[in-house]
Amino acid sequence: MMITSRNKPIILHESISMDEVLTSGFSSSQSPNIVFKWVISLVLGGILLGTILNIVFKWVISLVLGGILLGTILPQNETLPSATWRLLSSIIGYIYFLAWSSSFYPQIVMNYERQTTRGLSVDFCVLNVLGYCCYGLYTTTFFWNQGIAEEYKRRFSSGGDDINEKSSEAEITVQGNDVAFAIHALIMASVTLSQVGVYDTFKSRPPSKRVIVIIFSTISFCVAYVCFTWAVKGDVDFLGFLYVLGMVKLGVTIGKYVPQVLLNKQRKSTVGWNVKNQRKSTVGWNVKNVILDLTGGILSLIQLVGDCASMKDYSGLVGNPVKIVLSLVTIFFDVIFLLQHYVMYPDRSSYTILEPQQPSIEAG
Repeated sequence: MMITSRNKPIILHESISMDEVLTSGFSSSQSPNIVFKWVISLVLGGILLGTILNIVFKWVISLVLGGILLGTILPQNETLPSATWRLLSSIIGYIYFLAWSSSFYPQIVMNYERQTTRGLSVDFCVLNVLGYCCYGLYTTTFFWNQGIAEEYKRRFSSGGDDINEKSSEAEITVQGNDVAFAIHALIMASVTLSQVGVYDTFKSRPPSKRVIVIIFSTISFCVAYVCFTWAVKGDVDFLGFLYVLGMVKLGVTIGKYVPQVLLNKQRKSTVGWNVKNQRKSTVGWNVKNVILDLTGGILSLIQLVGDCASMKDYSGLVGNPVKIVLSLVTIFFDVIFLLQHYVMYPDRSSYTILEPQQPSIEAG
């Protein structure tokens, strides 16, 4: 049918078939293949996206619901002036507790399934227990010891500049979830170390002389610090001693990340090989652990900064250096791991055998 407009005739088709639509841009021989490829690509892409979202959704929902439950029913920080932030801080803190704490279990389960700890560094296991011993003492003493709380206030509180201005009393920013994580981490690190003795025995896999020297040096330095402060001040600087313990924990944390970064760079890969089961494995490197680790680091930092902002007192950042540096170090290295895994070395079709002394990626 044809009608005439002012400028030119316009041809209107009464009907057009679906075949003409599908084949209008392609030759008759190519169109079925292209359409078929489109359909397959969409289906596979949908399945992959759905799988990823399903996994992430389960993780997120589990962490959030667990954090809301624990943060609501467990005691909250009464020094925070805002009731709303008091609840949010508690929820954020326990989400980070769950994220960091859950990262210990894959390695323990893997050791149990394989009935060996080969592929896991004994040195790292020993140093991990040392680090969490120090961190456990650091958090529990700050949280429960009233003498330390008073000493902290004397050292970090700021007096008013004017006679009518009230002085600001510094509050300790170590939370109950920090204590819970430190205690739980120490228990899990001890369990992992005990698996070395149970499955492989310390006689066949003893810690290296270097680790023994590190432990001896750490103990000697702590004793020397206590004796020195007592000799100079006439009293032991327990607050300073806690910061020394915190620095030991930070040293262990940095020491466990750096070798894995260098190994990934050397091998140009983040994939491991489980020799016993003859299959791909993540002995010593697990991307799920890295994501959980990164989540915990970010939330730990948010909680600390949010608490200081709520109290309008940012001395808590200086007064709790272990928590803020631990969060920043964790975020920094986890971002490097993810860049190595997804950007720098994305080809995981080829892989090599993991060295027998590899640390695992665990929280903090």
